[in-house]
Amino acid sequence: MKSSDHLLRGTSRSFYLSIRWLPGEVRESITLGYLLARASDSIADASTAPVERRVEALHALRDGDVGVRIVDELAGHQTNAAEKELVENLPSLLDELDASPDQSALQSVWSKILEGQIFDLVRFVNNTTPLTPEELDEYTYLVAGSVGEFWSDLCHDRISQFATLPAPEHRLLAMNYGKGLQRVNVLRDYQADLTLGRQYIAPGRFEAERTAAHSQLQDGITWVGAVRGRRMRLSAILPAHIALEMLPLLGEQSPKVKLTRQAIHRQLWTALPILWSSRLSAAE
Repeated sequence: MKSSDHLLRGTSRSFYLSIRWLPGEVRESITLGYLLARASDSIADASTAPVERRVEALHALRDGDVGVRIVDELAGHQTNAAEKELVENLPSLLDELDASPDQSALQSVWSKILEGQIFDLVRFVNNTTPLTPEELDEYTYLVAGSVGEFWSDLCHDRISQFATLPAPEHRLLAMNYGKGLQRVNVLRDYQADLTLGRQYIAPGRFEAERTAAHSQLQDGITWVGAVRGRRMRLSAILPAHIALEMLPLLGEQSPKVKLTRQAIHRQLWTALPILWSSRLSAAE
């Protein structure tokens, strides 16, 4: 299997920057969780395989019934070299999952992500109506809010005196943080998704969803502000900085916005002062 570092470099610029700052107690499990989710996302979205075959494969992953033949077939449908390599390494990632001390938590969060990815594929097959606000909220929870919960729970479990807030309250903030990050993705991809027959945001709700995303990102910054460890603070704050820089650039009629590598690195430097801050506000 290719190293996790190599796979991360190929599939995520921003998360690769964040992952290096994670405390050792949680870095391995969070990295594995990310790679599993990204591999199934590659099957769901970055594949030329028929939708029915992709849905079947995602069900097999959720049920623990994926074989080498399926992996080889799906890897052959990847148009991006890094995504292809990630899918090819899926059997090794599954072996790591089986051996992980956090297998139960990882399997739980990945099952939710897979449920969201399956919903994303089948919802628009014979139904071109926009998602209702309730459907969008559930979708953002499954594919991202659940990840925030996983991060928060794992850190409270593994790191002594992890945060100044009680774990349940901290967990809710983490869930909203994940949902906010996914809302930004939905807003960013609005026009591109429309061309594919996918309308995640109902007419007239773009600004409302932008406001919701901003509020949830503020919850994320509050989550980070309650964390005692400097390394975790720096790792967790970077996605919020990137999303908040992108959010004002997004419009209902605008093409897809993608920040440059320089902009991402600038946000890393902007985030550095939190290492010495005793308190974060939502505006920071």
